Amino acid sequence: MIDIFENIAPRWKNAVKAYAFSLWNKRDITKAQKAFNSKALLFSRSYRLALEKYYREKNIKVFSGTLDGKVNEWLQQQYALRDTIPQAIESRQNDLLQKEIERLKNNESYTAQEALNKIYEAKENETVYKVFSFKDNFQKKSEQIGDDNAYDLGMKINEGIITQFSDRYYWRTQRDRRVRKTHQKLANKCFLFTDPPTEVSKSGKRHTGNPGAINFGCRCFAELAGKKAKPIRGYIVYEK
Repeated sequence: MIDIFENIAPRWKNAVKAYAFSLWNKRDITKAQKAFNSKALLFSRSYRLALEKYYREKNIKVFSGTLDGKVNEWLQQQYALRDTIPQAIESRQNDLLQKEIERLKNNESYTAQEALNKIYEAKENETVYKVFSFKDNFQKKSEQIGDDNAYDLGMKINEGIITQFSDRYYWRTQRDRRVRKTHQKLANKCFLFTDPPTEVSKSGKRHTGNPGAINFGCRCFAELAGKKAKPIRGYIVYEK
C-alpha cells in the first residue's frame, strides 16, 4: 500500500503545482483549467487501477460501485479546488505586492505609484523581485495541497473497500519524517471504524477520526484486520 502511495500520489502534487504555476504567471487560465481537469481524471483512473491490482493480489474483491462513488466524490472536490486556487493566488500576490510597496517607500523614499512602477518595470525586464517568485512564495503551498488531496483519494478508496470485509483495521503510517508523533503512537494498533482514536493537541483541541480523516493532511491509512484482532476502544493520544 505504501508503495502505491509513493508511486502514484506525487503525480497529483505535480499536477496541482503546474496549474498554480500557470495561474501565478498569468498564463492562459482556460487552457490551464482544461489541463487540470484532464490530469484529475487521468490521475484518479491511474490511482484506482493501482489499488484494484493491489487488492486482487490480496484476494480481496473490489466492488466497482464503491470505487465509482469515492472517485466521483474526489473529482468534485478537485474541481472545487480548481476554482479556489486562483483566488488564493490573487490574495497572496496582492499581500506581497503591498508589502513590497511599503518596503520601497520606507527604504528608498518612493511614492506608492513610483514603487508600483518600479516593481512592474522589474517584472517586465525579467529582473523579478522575489515577491513575484512562484518558487519562493506559492510552490510549497501548491505541492502540499496536491499531496494532501492525492492521499485523501487513496484513503477514501481504501476505507471504502476494507469496511466491506471487516469492522476493524490496523493503523498504518507512511513511515517517513512527515508522520506526526501522535500518529507514530497510533501505528500498528487495531481500532474499530466505529470507534476511532482521539488525538488531543497541546492546546487541548480534540480530533477524532480514522486514518486520513483524523486531521488535515493525515496520510496514514487503514489495513484490513481479521476478526480475531482485538481492537482498542476509547483510545486517546496526547501531543507532548
